[in-house]
Amino acid sequence: MAKHRIIGTRQESFDTPHVHAHVVIVGTEKLAGYSKLWTITQVYNAMDQGDTFYTYGEKSQKSAAVHKYNCPHCDENTLRSAPEAVTDNNLNNLPTCQ
Repeated sequence: MAKHRIIGTRQESFDTPHVHAHVVIVGTEKLAGYSKLWTITQVYNAMDQGDTFYTYGEKSQKSAAVHKYNCPHCDENTLRSAPEAVTDNNLNNLPTCQ
């Protein structure tokens, strides 16, 4: 059971029933940059094995748990930050990973 800090995301636009975006890739940290890029399926599988994912805000110095999320609008599996997330640790506000 490992803990993974997410430091970046890639989002894609979905059109049904209206245009909205979902996280489709996350990048977890190593000492200097990304150690791994994960698909949503890979994150779900790791979570099923007991791994946890979180974000951390450098300014707020607060972490937020990341959870599985099934979009009620398009039924797509994605991820989201816990409700206590603040601006700098919100999954949707992280930098885009390359």
